[in-house]
Amino acid sequence: MAARASAGRTRGSILEEATRLFGEQGYTGTTMRDIASAVGVLPGSLYTHIDGKETLLMEIVEAGIDSFLALSKAAMSGPGGADERLRQLVRGHVSIVAQNPERTLVVFHQWRYLTGENRRRVVEKRRQYEADIRSVMTDGRASGVFDPKLDLKVSVLGLLGALNWTAEWYKPDGPDTGAEIGERLADALLRGLLGE
Repeated sequence: MAARASAGRTRGSILEEATRLFGEQGYTGTTMRDIASAVGVLPGSLYTHIDGKETLLMEIVEAGIDSFLALSKAAMSGPGGADERLRQLVRGHVSIVAQNPERTLVVFHQWRYLTGENRRRVVEKRRQYEADIRSVMTDGRASGVFDPKLDLKVSVLGLLGALNWTAEWYKPDGPDTGAEIGERLADALLRGLLGE
């Protein structure tokens, strides 16, 4: 039992250090030796916990995207109109970013280094998150909550761009909490979508 708990802590440390190093040095600039050194194990010992560097990246990226998908699923089935569901999405997105901006940046930028089936799965999940947001906006446009002339493609991509950029400028030690920023960002973004 103790060995299993120790292995779990080691794996957690490997993921934590890989996330930090991928964020600081980029995926291609980080070696398995770098990760082993940061964790305090021999490079060969890493392979008792993971298959390889891409496995680490996939685990980090997929867990990050899955947290955004869980948010969108909850928002889509939540109470209220499309404006309230979109507000919940915006606030939740910023909250996830605020929990770990470093990890979020790896999720948003380093996924491009995934290959084959890993890349296909991540691209599909990213498309699903975009589709969930588009669905809420489509509902809002159809119900008259959002401007009926709303360009869905531009609006969805503009919203995602604004949300994803928060990881670049959010400071956990700044004067505003993630919740405060999420609320103000929701106000600003929804104002441009609302109908008369």
